Order: sequence, then structure tokens, then C-alpha cells
Amino acid sequence: MYRRLSRILLLILVTASSCANNYTGYVPDESMVFSAVASHSVKSIITTTNYPLDEPFVVEAVYYPDGLDKPGRPFMSSERVEYYFEEATWKPFHEYTWPKKGSLVFYAGSPIIPQLTISAERGVEADWSITSDEETQTDLCFAKVTENCNAHSAAVPIVFNHALSQICFKARTQANYSYSRINGDQIQANVITTVLDSVKIRGIVSKGHFSQEQHAWLYDTSEKAEYLVYRNTEEGLPLHCDRYEIPIIYPLSTMLLIPQTLSHEAELEEWHHMVVRTSITDSNTKEIVSDMTYTVPGNSILSIADVCKEWLMDFKYTFRVSVGVENAYMAAAVTDWTETKEIIIGDE
Repeated sequence: MYRRLSRILLLILVTASSCANNYTGYVPDESMVFSAVASHSVKSIITTTNYPLDEPFVVEAVYYPDGLDKPGRPFMSSERVEYYFEEATWKPFHEYTWPKKGSLVFYAGSPIIPQLTISAERGVEADWSITSDEETQTDLCFAKVTENCNAHSAAVPIVFNHALSQICFKARTQANYSYSRINGDQIQANVITTVLDSVKIRGIVSKGHFSQEQHAWLYDTSEKAEYLVYRNTEEGLPLHCDRYEIPIIYPLSTMLLIPQTLSHEAELEEWHHMVVRTSITDSNTKEIVSDMTYTVPGNSILSIADVCKEWLMDFKYTFRVSVGVENAYMAAAVTDWTETKEIIIGDE
């Protein structure tokens, strides 16, 4: 009797095992992973479409089981997502699997700092303050993406946009001032070099609140700051021309600042000096009769609003200052973040 029951149980177990192995309709739950790129070219300035692998970001997700026009419920709350080098994958700190139906709406923000918050109701928000030169190097990024759970991407594509304005400064000499002349048996050579000493901007709004939901900034016009664009080394920055006497454009710095309408208070001030070396040579003996060098200081204050009325988020603005013997002047140009598309507002 017991032998017969044992044989029956064994037969049932073998049959059940065979059925489970032959069943092809079983699909395991899929773990959720992410991919991250910058929309145009976060702790530092992102100038390409490559999002830095060492910069984690935060994600909020809402699940809509019955369609986006119906109420949703929280799915992922302020989840830290970072890059796992051994798996070459962006993954959340906790493991999540895809629902079988419905849609998921993801909000993402970077960098993970106290000033940035994220919620299902308002997306990314940030109380932003740029009160020092070092703080002009922090990039504020946000993203939103909707995925169909039944036909979702292999990795949730987080495409970051920039909430700040990228402001670049460059400088050049106005002209090639050097010249030579012959006076009888003497040759006078005048080598004149423009040297940039310092550049700063002031009257710039330094505090504001960013809202992804509104896709806009609210800023306090009473909070304005001054930023150092360039400070001279021991001898300053010589501004030269090329072999064809065309002024060479030198980069000074790039800042990330709050998008704003520029007022008459927004100014750029520069200090420079002209180095003049005059030598006289006897054309017969080739001897130097005299050789002297002296400097002439110069300073100008320029209105930024005269060449650019406003800074918009996710755009790059380039300001070029031309200095020399004459009064300094400035030109501006605006492009998208990686300069793939130029929108002229001045001579660059």
C-alpha cells in the first residue's frame, strides 16, 4: 500500500516538473534601469551631450494604471540613481520592476544638493543662490519622461535640460598697433602690446526660484552680485594679432547664471594697460641707439544690456570685449548650449 502511494506521488512530482519546464509563457519581472544624457552638449558645467558618470541624480515617478487622464499614485519617491561601473548601467538605489500595464511619468533632477527638491506635483524645484565666483560653476538640470509600461524603453531615457544660462566671456585687442618707420639712417621700431589685467561684471541677479512645472524662474531683483570674470597673473594677459594682423580671440571664463532680464545696472568693467617698447637702430652700424619701455593704463565700464537684453535658460551667451588704445567696446552672440545652432544678436 505504502509503495503504491509513493509511486503515485513520485509520478505527480515528475509530471509537475515537466510541465513547469515546458511552459514558455512565463516572463520574469523586469528590473528598471536608466540612461542619462544632457539635451545639448551636475555639479560642473556640461558642455556636451555626455552626462558625467560620477554625478548621481534624483528621480520621482508617478504611476498611472488607467491612463494619464486618470489619477495616478506614487511609484518612486526621491530615489537616488547612480552609475554602476561594473554593470555599465544607471540604476536606482532600491530595485524596481515594471508594472504590466499603464504609464509611468518620471521627473529627474541634478545635482543632488539641499537646494534642489523634487515632487510628483511640481517636478524639480530649486531655491538658487549664486553669491560667489565658485558657485557660478554648478549646473542645475531637470528632465521629464513618460513611458508606456507595456512597451517601455530598455532603459528609461533621462534627457536633461539646463535650468541656468551659460555665460561666456572672451577678449581681444582692437588692432595691431605695432609699426616701424625710417628716419634718415635710423630705424624706429614701436612694439605696442595690449595687456588685459582684470574683468568683472556687476548688477547681476543672484537669487531666484526655479520651477519645472512653470518652466520658469522667479527672481529677486533686489539681490544682485558682482562676479570676477578674469584677474591678471603677475604680468596680465597679452592680447596679440595673428600673422595676418587679425586680432586673436582669447577665452576668459564661463559662468552659469540665473536667467534674467538685464537692467541698466548690469555692467562689465575692464582694466588693461598698453606696453610700448620703442627702439632706435642705426641702419649703417646696426647698433641700438636707444631702447625704452613704458606702460599706459586703461579702464572702461560697459553696459551689458546695450548688447543683450536678457538671458534665457538653456542658452549660451558669448560676450567679446575689445580693448586697446581707443575706448573699449563689447559684442554678443547667443547659441544653443553646445553652439550647434547660432542665433545672432551681435558681432561675434
